[in-house]
Amino acid sequence: MQLDPVSLEVLKGQLRAVTDEMGVALQKASYSPNIKTRKDHTCSLFDARLEMVAQTAHQIGHLGAFPYIMKTTMREHRVEDLRPGDQIIVNDPYRGGTHIPDIIMLAPVFVGERLWGYVANLAHHTDVGGMTPGSMPGNATEIFQEGLRIPSVKLFRGGALQHDLLKLILANVRTPEERKGDLAAQVAANNLGARRVQQLVARYGFDTLAAYAAELIAYAERRMRAELARIPDGEYAGVDYLDDDGVDERPIKIAVRISKRGDELTIDFSESDAQRRGPTNCTYYQTMSLVMYTLRCLTDPDIPQNEGIYKPVRLVVPSGRALNAQFPAAVAAGWEISRRTIDALCRALQAAIPDRVPAGSNGAMNQFSFGGRRLDGSHYAYYETHGGGFGARPTKDGMDGVHSVSNTMNTPIEELELFYPLVVRRYALRVGSEGAGRYRGGLGLARELEFLTDATLSVISDREVHRPWGIAGGEEAAGSDFRVVSASAERRLGTKAVARITAGERVLINTAGGGGFGRPRERDREALARDVADGKVAAERARAVYGWEGPEPRLRGAWRRGSPPGG
Repeated sequence: MQLDPVSLEVLKGQLRAVTDEMGVALQKASYSPNIKTRKDHTCSLFDARLEMVAQTAHQIGHLGAFPYIMKTTMREHRVEDLRPGDQIIVNDPYRGGTHIPDIIMLAPVFVGERLWGYVANLAHHTDVGGMTPGSMPGNATEIFQEGLRIPSVKLFRGGALQHDLLKLILANVRTPEERKGDLAAQVAANNLGARRVQQLVARYGFDTLAAYAAELIAYAERRMRAELARIPDGEYAGVDYLDDDGVDERPIKIAVRISKRGDELTIDFSESDAQRRGPTNCTYYQTMSLVMYTLRCLTDPDIPQNEGIYKPVRLVVPSGRALNAQFPAAVAAGWEISRRTIDALCRALQAAIPDRVPAGSNGAMNQFSFGGRRLDGSHYAYYETHGGGFGARPTKDGMDGVHSVSNTMNTPIEELELFYPLVVRRYALRVGSEGAGRYRGGLGLARELEFLTDATLSVISDREVHRPWGIAGGEEAAGSDFRVVSASAERRLGTKAVARITAGERVLINTAGGGGFGRPRERDREALARDVADGKVAAERARAVYGWEGPEPRLRGAWRRGSPPGG
């Protein structure tokens, strides 16, 4: 079959549009703020060979996981047993999932009697049972404590809902109506995706669309290989650490060795620490996800997101390491430890591509989940991640108050206070949390929540002890700091914990900033004056750290002396 580049470009956009539209449908139809508002979901399209053709990065942390999730899941299903209208559900990390709240729904796409491929989506549900509301216990020691594990089973058979299975799932969660609505949204998104693929087949033909899908994968592989070829050949190594595992205070080493030859990379985490008793373990799929995210950022993010970009990359993680944990290890904090691979990779690649690598970023998802009863007695559960500072780059400052590995949004204050028994007392940038430098790191966030009823809170985060590092004389950033304040006392939460909150107490969330690049006293004076005027850097800090000699500032906008914006 003769393929032409113009048609390839057109179909690249159309196939990507399928996953774009699936994501919008999932978001609009969902019940929970975590999907509806924060967009903690991802949608993908696969061909009949189980190779990913297109993906929309609603949540970029999921980028690298899906190709492996799909293949692992389908090992438990025979192709000849699939029927139009089937929907397979799975969340078990040891069957191809990530962590338990991430529920994956996939469906075959038939055109007549022929299987063209599959559509799939992943969405983070705010509660799937377990020992704490939100299903993210910071002190878990085995996966059985983290929630209901769903093996790879059919929720729909031939379009018919398996009511007994749905009843079983809903009986094990704290917010069954919300879960039922979010699951229905996932099913609807897959149904929409299947229809759109069928429409493309009707327009272009079954075999033609399949041929262009395969060529699109090959095209992405060629582009990724061309980008990797630009990295100098050699051996590179980097190390970073997690503070602890939530049970044992010993740090966890994340060590990587990168071997670059021609247009291929071998990324080896064999020297990283073994899996731990606490929840700071992850599956191979999560590790690959954040490895590929890093490579996408450091190469060309415009390369189509499909199976082809993975083919030049070989990931080595021995079984039993914290980055490739074995059953029944707890994995609630899997995104925290896999997130740290980004920093280790950046440290390794500084020597190879110093003009592209940023300083250390916030480096944590800063996951807070809590739940209890509302004033009317009904149960609720809530989950959110919090941004922080992005590391300074060789030519510009780091971004303030952002997720460095997620496209998820924050939940607006109005929505939080409307649906949950709490008051947001403060939400601002954390003044002075940046890593100082010629280019400063981004600022972390400061949030203060006052609870109106008793609640159980779970924290999964990091970067309190091992703070985001600087480059070329840039300083490290302020670390994270989480506390509970009552009328008579204040207590430290730590970064991996479960705590009981009583009505009237306040939770203080201060996330880490980003590391700096270059010596602080080399910072442009006009840029520093803007930081001081904007209230991002206090005048005293500007003088002591940056050598600023400007006048006492008059804060611009709504930030006034005596009412600092955070930290």
